[in-house]
Amino acid sequence: MELVKITELTGMLGITSRSLRYYEQAGLIRSVRPDSGKYRYYDAANIERLRQIIVLRKMQIPVKDILRIYESEDMSIVVETFVSRIRAIDEEVNALTDLRRIVNDFLTTMTRNGITKISALPLLYESMEKQLDSLENNRTGSYKELASISDRLTKPVQPSLVQLPPMRILSSCLKENSQISDVEGFSRWVQMHGIPSGRPGAHERFDTRTEAGDIILLKLAKDFQNSSPYLDYYWEGGLFAATDLYLDEDMNAGFCSLLSAFDNNPYYEIDYTHGGRLRQEPLLEDLISPDSRRELVSLLVPVKKRLPDPKLFKAPEEIPPDSITPEEIERANPVLWSKDVPMDQLIPINHPHYRVTEQGEAEYISWISTRVLSTNVEVRLPFRVDIDFRIGEESGGWGHGKKEESIRFHHGDDLNFLFGINMYNHTDERLSRKAICFHQPVFGDYYSFPGRGAILPEVYNHLTWIVGQNHFAVIINEEIRYCGRNFPYMSVNMYQEQPRPIILGSDSSIKKYYRAIRISQLAQLPKIRIQKGALTMVTRQSNNIIPNIHRLITSEFGENYWFSGCARYVMESLDEYTAEPDFGYWFFAGLTGDILAQVYSYEKYMGEAVSSCMFNSTGGSYFQGIFEKCGYASTFVSLEQLCSNREMYLQTLMAYIDKGVPVIAVTRFGGDAPWGIYAGYEEYGRTLLYLSGDKTEPERIPAQQAIDEQQTATYAGQGWLFIGEKKRTVDLAQVYRNIIIDMPRLLTVKTDGFCFGPEAFRAWAESIESGKFDAMSLESFEDGWDSHISNICNMATNGSCVFTFLDRARELNPDFAFLEDIGRQYRRTAEIWNNDNGNDLEALGGGFNVTLPNLQDKTRRGKIAAKIREAASCMDKVLEILHANLPERP
Repeated sequence: MELVKITELTGMLGITSRSLRYYEQAGLIRSVRPDSGKYRYYDAANIERLRQIIVLRKMQIPVKDILRIYESEDMSIVVETFVSRIRAIDEEVNALTDLRRIVNDFLTTMTRNGITKISALPLLYESMEKQLDSLENNRTGSYKELASISDRLTKPVQPSLVQLPPMRILSSCLKENSQISDVEGFSRWVQMHGIPSGRPGAHERFDTRTEAGDIILLKLAKDFQNSSPYLDYYWEGGLFAATDLYLDEDMNAGFCSLLSAFDNNPYYEIDYTHGGRLRQEPLLEDLISPDSRRELVSLLVPVKKRLPDPKLFKAPEEIPPDSITPEEIERANPVLWSKDVPMDQLIPINHPHYRVTEQGEAEYISWISTRVLSTNVEVRLPFRVDIDFRIGEESGGWGHGKKEESIRFHHGDDLNFLFGINMYNHTDERLSRKAICFHQPVFGDYYSFPGRGAILPEVYNHLTWIVGQNHFAVIINEEIRYCGRNFPYMSVNMYQEQPRPIILGSDSSIKKYYRAIRISQLAQLPKIRIQKGALTMVTRQSNNIIPNIHRLITSEFGENYWFSGCARYVMESLDEYTAEPDFGYWFFAGLTGDILAQVYSYEKYMGEAVSSCMFNSTGGSYFQGIFEKCGYASTFVSLEQLCSNREMYLQTLMAYIDKGVPVIAVTRFGGDAPWGIYAGYEEYGRTLLYLSGDKTEPERIPAQQAIDEQQTATYAGQGWLFIGEKKRTVDLAQVYRNIIIDMPRLLTVKTDGFCFGPEAFRAWAESIESGKFDAMSLESFEDGWDSHISNICNMATNGSCVFTFLDRARELNPDFAFLEDIGRQYRRTAEIWNNDNGNDLEALGGGFNVTLPNLQDKTRRGKIAAKIREAASCMDKVLEILHANLPERP
């Protein structure tokens, strides 16, 4: 009977010895050991079974089912297994079909309902999440066809990089012949001597394969005394790419996928020798498997850094020398430690001329660029080098047409990469460039700046070269010759860069003298790699509420425009608002125009302020524009949209609250107030917590009432306003400036339904004087809010409270001194309301104390109308001041 050795069989079938051992441990195949030999052999029957196993595994038949097939030898089991696999594939296809339908429905709903700007789109339905969770990797016959399908369906690997440290290794190769590996004998010896066999994932044990066969590598303690017959050596470690796979998977496919994953990687590549072989053999390392029935391993192959392409990054930016000082550069690139290099401890490499003079100077001649002096001080990025030097006379040695008086140094042993000043000089001064030249760290691209590297002749010069995290600077004799920022190397993880020695160099027979060299390691500030909340476990909560619940407005402070209170609350939740006025109540009262303009509704009552009138005439897009001016995206969802997809928007609202961001709601006007916020939810969203006005605690509103298509509930929503992500940082001075510049337009708005500014006062006065109230009953008049008192509130609020906004606008825009004159006109409107020596609206019975009889009496209402027209004259003067001081708008 012909037997095949394990090492031959693995090559024949393209699988690993580790997989063979796994199938043998599972009871699928058996090996023999002739004459108690070291190697396992397989007969023809087991080889044929192994071929069958490989085919079944490519069809994704689980090992446990393959074992059932061979244990029973009943054809019905084979049929049952394949039928089960077909059923599983059908289930996966059906699940994907359902998922496609759900995603398509979701996209259609978004498009139909005009959802275009919500930055944090709603959570998908729970059913969708469950289907996502239930999906597994899809892999579905002659043998070649099956292999091709398996290759196409194999999920691309997502490798990680692992830096394996140097370590002392005990291998299964024999001391007497390193080309022979005795895996089983090695395992017995390790167990007999109580040597730890390596913890999974701890980089203490690896399997590999060479021409010697399967090899086990075991990490040893440094003081281990090797009395075994097995070879030990020092292993250099290195950088490896790693991917995880199960031993019952196609390891060769995983290996090829891991290699191909680096084909187009711009930063790393597989580490091959010039002969095309891997520089180090692939390794397998045991991992702790989440499936106790399957062995999980990490497959590792050697990789190395590519020389990065700077084109993948933004170009560095040069900072003009007159816009920064050396002190500022030093503060931005602080020193961690420094070491002064003794002049007598420089180390010559490749036989340069080097001696220490009687004055304690280091005299140096390079002749050629490879003859250098090592400082024997190692630093990693970022670093700083300070050198005191002078240029001496010609040595009389080799000369090659150049008068190279450059001062160079290298970071590391590769002398092709340099940092130099006073470079590219010549005996003919007309050809001398006196350049600053350097290779960018990590990337190696070359920069040259002619004329900037000149030094003083025959005297000592001081060079400071800062290769920092924030600046790349060359300072000669306290003068900044070059300073740049945003170099690509500044974006790399400098902690991964290896320390390298600073080596002094040059390229001529000119003598150089050094009297002081200081090398400094600069501090590297750690980069925040985990965003806030990124690793916070997200769970579906039954209840949640925005922290720091408080009143939206304080009416006793004149905060009567409720939308501004809602907007302030949202900006506080987004960490934009801390104190008035910026992004606060008065900021939004100015941004909406509420605090600046009197409003009047002609027939149908449109609201008490600019924002209400604009919403009732143009819809939610008006408020999207308000937040756009603050740099934020937002989306207003109308009642129709809310009703068309109630569950989706409830899920979105809860997602916002879970993020700590309230949702602004406008309710129908039958409630206590039209504007409020949803600050929380209970019972998985069946109850919403609604905060409005000057209430200190939210009200509990059933979600069915919040989205009420019939508009019968008190808090039925007219729409919800979601504030999304921040798009840009705004210039507050410019925002205030734009509001003032827009005031002439605002104060002259007039539509069929309402008007603003002086016309609003005149229309109001005309309606009183024309007898509007003569036929009105007391029941119709009620408290007079819609017909008169809301106008009084608008007038009193603006005249008394506009100054916080105007003062801030003037503070940020000092050239707008005319705002003081405008403030006087608003102050006069406040006096007309309630402080005009007994001749104000309150004294005339036309203020908050108005009664229907006062408006029906011709004499009284005439006086009331006359005072209101005085306020219109104040607003006319405001417009005159604006037109006189603002540039004409195109």
